[in-house]
Amino acid sequence: MRAVCVSVPGKHDHRSTVHKKVLIGAIGIGVVGALGIGGTTAYASLNKSVTVSVDGKAHNLHTFDSTVGDVLASQKIKVGPRDVVAPARTAKITDGTRIAVRYARPLTLNVDGSKQTHWVTAMSLGEALNNLGGRFAGAHTSASRSVGIERKGLTVDILTRKSVVISHDGKKTPLDEPLRTVSDALAKARVKVDADDRVKPSLSTEVKDGTAITVNRVDVRKSTRKVALSYNTVHRKTSSLYKGHSKVDRVGHQGEKAQIFRTTYVDGKKVKTQLLSQKVVRRPVDKIVLDGTKVRKTTTSSSGGGGGSSSGGGGSSSGGGGNVGGGVDSLNWAALAQCESSGNPRAVNPSGYYGLYQFSLSTWHSVGGSGNPIDNSSAEQTYRAKLLYKRDGAGQWSCGSHLYD
Repeated sequence: MRAVCVSVPGKHDHRSTVHKKVLIGAIGIGVVGALGIGGTTAYASLNKSVTVSVDGKAHNLHTFDSTVGDVLASQKIKVGPRDVVAPARTAKITDGTRIAVRYARPLTLNVDGSKQTHWVTAMSLGEALNNLGGRFAGAHTSASRSVGIERKGLTVDILTRKSVVISHDGKKTPLDEPLRTVSDALAKARVKVDADDRVKPSLSTEVKDGTAITVNRVDVRKSTRKVALSYNTVHRKTSSLYKGHSKVDRVGHQGEKAQIFRTTYVDGKKVKTQLLSQKVVRRPVDKIVLDGTKVRKTTTSSSGGGGGSSSGGGGSSSGGGGNVGGGVDSLNWAALAQCESSGNPRAVNPSGYYGLYQFSLSTWHSVGGSGNPIDNSSAEQTYRAKLLYKRDGAGQWSCGSHLYD
């Protein structure tokens, strides 16, 4: 048996190998009786038995033709430049010659998204891919490799094998699979990603052998913070208080605002914090302080009797009072009374302060005073003021510095 391979030039043309087998023998013809011995010999040498196979379908015939091309013409078998004929069309035929014809057909391969058309004479997809080379070994095909290729052709999608490594969640996952894109690789490796995660290269990127894929886990969290808003202190003038005196008319209160932040974590590490919005949920309340503008009148005061005595009546003297010693008695108590109450032992401040030295009732009682300071004599008020000074110092009065005038 002799193998004959016929190739026709072309960029993506591929041919199969066919075989020619010549059988030598005498064929008896039923018309021998009608001819002479010489005629019989000539007839036998011209009449040949030939097998013609077209795309694998064979049939036998007897012919007086001399060449393969003559046989194909007489059988009306047309062949083109891409088709394969073996033996060649110019080859002489003898009795027993086998002629094989393979028609070329288009095989369109969409390989990893890139289309190419090959003219092949293979009868099946698997045979054609084997003839095309090893790049398709282990590749995934959209059609079975056993599927036949008809004369009108076949279109097949192919994903070739690629070796890639996916870095994710603190580990590396290698893959050697038919893949096209990064998304395919993640799906094969069962690595799930959400819309916040970062994938490099991008999901739609086509992978190649050796592609390194990195997945960074991104966690976005929202949080609310409460922020205190400080209040202002507002001073207002008032003639109801003496100059140098102040009173809190309204206590201040802090406000509050709510801020919403978005914090981004990449693989567990905080990388960014962004203020999304903020809203005042409680406005601050300003503190209001009344500052006195009233001017005190200058009066002459006289000292009263000894400590603990009552003078009755409403005198204006702030001097005298019982002695407590330690230099306290020599301080300028008249000047202090003048500043605090204009020297009026019956003076009443609406804020709850009474008498020459503007005692609060609790302070008055803490130094042994009884009732209300305004119901006691100037001397008694001065005595209790001395006791207060001796205990707590001049800081008890806003005008305490006048004691040293």
